[in-house]
Amino acid sequence: MTLYCVCSCLFILMAASMLPSFQATSAIRYPKINGSESLNCDCPDHACQEVFWYRYLQTTNTLQFLMYVNSAGREKIGENLNPSLFKGTVSNGPKVSYNLRITDLQQNDTGFYSCMFKAKQIMPSGYHIKPGENPPTLHPPTVKTEKPNKPSCKRCKPTKGCESSVLWPGIGALLLLAIALAGTLYYFSRLPKKCRHRFTKTNPFR
Repeated sequence: MTLYCVCSCLFILMAASMLPSFQATSAIRYPKINGSESLNCDCPDHACQEVFWYRYLQTTNTLQFLMYVNSAGREKIGENLNPSLFKGTVSNGPKVSYNLRITDLQQNDTGFYSCMFKAKQIMPSGYHIKPGENPPTLHPPTVKTEKPNKPSCKRCKPTKGCESSVLWPGIGALLLLAIALAGTLYYFSRLPKKCRHRFTKTNPFR
């Protein structure tokens, strides 16, 4: 067994022990059957010279080594895998970014995919890939509507409710005013009439 095989086996064992914690924070992809996916694996600096890609197949509950890629672009595919379905690339910039493109995805490729750097021994969160599945439908958030306060009739516009509450007190006031006026007229009508005195004109010069 070569040193490469020993290293890959060790990293697969490390990945198996760390898998549950990374599955909880992974992204979810829903590619179509016979579709493809591109997975990124970013290193925070240029110390990540080698990366190991692996996957945990959900249908068989097995951990499988996919590919080894170094910073020079050299790659090594895992055993019993079709090299035409997996392609690894690397790009150098402010940080080293590794990419794995998977094509012709099928239902039995459902599982968790991620990578691990050899030098730093760190593992990004990874991806859940579910070929042929539909993403869940998100329900719109429920907005609690506050019940509007009932406006008072002093401030409201003339509506049906306010007209009735204002109309009847107004009619009552008019009736009281009419009764008071009628009583006043009746009182003065019962008073005795004063006689008119005729005044004779007197001649002041007599």
